[in-house]
Amino acid sequence: MKKLVFTAIAALFTAATFAQTTPATTPTTTTVEKAQMKDLRQDVRAYDNKKAEAKHAINKGNLTAAQADLAAAKVDKQDIKADAKTLKSEGVAHPVKLADKEVKKTDEKEVKTTIKSIKADRAAEKAAVKAGNTTAAAADKAAIKTEKKDLKKDIREARRDGIKHPVRRA
Repeated sequence: MKKLVFTAIAALFTAATFAQTTPATTPTTTTVEKAQMKDLRQDVRAYDNKKAEAKHAINKGNLTAAQADLAAAKVDKQDIKADAKTLKSEGVAHPVKLADKEVKKTDEKEVKTTIKSIKADRAAEKAAVKAGNTTAAAADKAAIKTEKKDLKKDIREARRDGIKHPVRRA
């Protein structure tokens, strides 16, 4: 009987201790952290662009431009490290990985919106052709052409930032 009473008391104490612990809450980000993350994302994007420009210059045979681009990329990398250090001191876990993910996410979002606008323009063009409105069809065709240029640019930027198949992911 004593064992049963002591077991019940131990169970009550255990339940009381678990009830007192606070659940893990998600950390709130301040405006300073948001501004620093934005700066980090811009630095990551600039680093990727400079590396791509250096690669393009090397392929073209312009080594002086490639060296200048690599030097600029090195400066961007130092900025990334400095920003990451300050963000880590403020409690952000893995700020560079987080910035990379956010950059890729925005790139995918841009590709998706461009594809949607191309589809909408194509549908509008088909509707205009059915209705016999040639001026609207020509305007929609021109809009499709500019949207395709934007799509190519968005795909290029997405590939620079590390997305292998941006259209498939969209």
